[in-house]
Amino acid sequence: MQATGNDFILIDEFKKILIPEEDKPGFVAKISDRHFGVGSDGVIFIQKSKNDVKLSFYNPDGTKAEMCGNGIRCCAKYVYEHGILKKKRIGVETLAGLIVAELLVESGRVREVRVDMGAPRLERVEIPVSGNPKERFIDQRVKIDGNFYRITAIGMGNPHAVIFSENLEDINVREIGKSIRDHMDLFPNGTNVHVVQKIDNNEFKIRSYERGVEDETLACGTGICASAVAAVLNKVADKKKPIRFHAMGGNLGVEFEIMNEKIKKIFLIGPAEEVFSGEINF
Repeated sequence: MQATGNDFILIDEFKKILIPEEDKPGFVAKISDRHFGVGSDGVIFIQKSKNDVKLSFYNPDGTKAEMCGNGIRCCAKYVYEHGILKKKRIGVETLAGLIVAELLVESGRVREVRVDMGAPRLERVEIPVSGNPKERFIDQRVKIDGNFYRITAIGMGNPHAVIFSENLEDINVREIGKSIRDHMDLFPNGTNVHVVQKIDNNEFKIRSYERGVEDETLACGTGICASAVAAVLNKVADKKKPIRFHAMGGNLGVEFEIMNEKIKKIFLIGPAEEVFSGEINF
């Protein structure tokens, strides 16, 4: 499946566990290889849950990830269209907590999914970023590998570093992303890295380097949510209006629920698509 160009291998374990937990990291690393396997930006295992469904998400290197916004849209579309849960509001259990997905269904097909991504994590300890645990990390000037960057760090259940730029086309996102991602003195768990360019009121272009994929990807759902929050905190976006992002893999929308001028919930809105299905021997 793919969502805004983020491609995933989705494995249905709702009725039965097919790959033992101890074998999953090796299986994921093998099947995610684009030359010797199927190839993916991550592997989604759909499993039973005390809620509606559990999303167990693995990066292509075999490490577990807390959650994935684009992956949740794929999960919601799959369980509805394959008759596992014929509900238009689905609770998805993740390592980052319960995520609610609302489905826009037309003629029995899921056209779009609106995912409640919860509240952003803004304090250093929640992201995590080193330093005073109660402080925020907004538009901080940081020197990494001899280069200076102005970084805003946001947690979405996973860590994100957001940089604003005047021109995305000439930036080596893979090189910058890897340099910042590996700066463990600042980001003890590593981080996803996003370079964002404002092109109009509440409209941005974005390029993303994802931890675990260790490369630039066509889109990152949690990264787009984090970047929307960063845009508001840096006063380049209006939190009371929808925000539009143009990623390399397509377009996504972000909306906020505001309470007492604070962002209480972030909604990620976009499509998902089933590309093909098949069998693999393991």
